[in-house]
Amino acid sequence: IRLLKMSQATGLTDRAIAFFAAKCESSPPAGAAGWWCGPKSAESVRILREEGGETDPYLMVAAVLGGVLQYTSTAEEEILKAFGVEVALIVAELTENSKFTIATRKTLRMARMSGLSRKAKLILLAEIIETLRQIASKTAPSSWSVQHKQAFFECAEKMIAAMGNVNTTLLAIYLAELEAAKLSIATKPTAVTKR
Repeated sequence: IRLLKMSQATGLTDRAIAFFAAKCESSPPAGAAGWWCGPKSAESVRILREEGGETDPYLMVAAVLGGVLQYTSTAEEEILKAFGVEVALIVAELTENSKFTIATRKTLRMARMSGLSRKAKLILLAEIIETLRQIASKTAPSSWSVQHKQAFFECAEKMIAAMGNVNTTLLAIYLAELEAAKLSIATKPTAVTKR
């Protein structure tokens, strides 16, 4: 029975990946938002499933679709019809109004963090882990300055504190990845010249 459930979950996740890809093809997001149409959501699913031990198929689908409302012309009703109420609600929780400034979105994100569902928090935690890994491996968007990366670290630390411990394993991974990312951008001491 467990194998059947896993194959059904994988099929549902694959369907969500195809749905998001089709939405990105039909109305490609501009600029850095296009980054979300790549493998990022699939990596969040992998982190949740393989590293965090999470198995809920609706969590995985919502992880794939987390940015679809924000970055494409998809309507909430389309998600509801294709994937059901639970997924639509989680995706709605994850969606920010891109018309607001980044500063306003960060403030709103922090204000509502503690009230998010456990599943929305898990997805955000997986996304933070993925972003930290990109920073540490030098694959973050090239437009991210050292100051932008440091601001991300500060914001991530506040978000994690506000969300609480939703998965002990993922929290430990987050802490290790945060340290690695911080070390990756640390300035190297300049060599002292001998006279």
